[in-house]
This record gives sequence, structure tokens and C-alpha cells, in this order.
Amino acid sequence: AAHGQFNMPFSVCVNSAGLIIVADSENYRVQMFTRDGAFVRAFGSEGAARGQFNEPRCVCVNAAGFLIVTDTFNHRVQMFTRDGTFVRAFGSKGAAEGQLKMPHGVCVDGD
Repeated sequence: AAHGQFNMPFSVCVNSAGLIIVADSENYRVQMFTRDGAFVRAFGSEGAARGQFNEPRCVCVNAAGFLIVTDTFNHRVQMFTRDGTFVRAFGSKGAAEGQLKMPHGVCVDGD
């Protein structure tokens, strides 16, 4: 789908600059918009490499402005800079310590 179009948008959050951030699940990307709805940027593609997604479901922003995205069917959580540059990821499929099974939600506290 073209930028600004969605295929199963799953969650939304707003960063400190007022940008609206959408987990566009079945387009395998995260999209960002101004408060007026103008497209700003998108990042991500389908896959399992760093910065790629297999259905991102939830997105939030921490106090430092990093984007945190659940990558549901890659069984991990990924972190990105404000402009969508990959920072790090954690998790893998399983039930052992540090492993995840289809993470759907994420949140941060004030710290």
C-alpha cells in the first residue's frame, strides 16, 4: 500500500513533538503523521532482519523519545530512534527467560 494507507492498523501513539505514530500491521511497517494527518515517514518492511517486521502490533514512545514496537510474529520487541533507525531488539520465540510468544502490547512508565 502507498504511504499514508493502512492495512490493519493495530495501535497508535503520539510522541512529544506531536507526531502520530501508527503500527501498520499487515503492511509490515510503522507510519508517522503530523497532527493534521499529513504523512511524515514510514519505516520497516516484511521480514525477520533487524528493522523488519512480521506484523507490528503495538507501538509506544519512551521518555527519551525512542519508539518501542512489538514485532508479533517474529516474537520480539524492537526499539528505534525518532526517525525510525533501528537501535536494538530483544526476545525470541519460546517460553524460557528472555523469550516471547507473539507479543501484542507494550507500554512504558514515566522513567
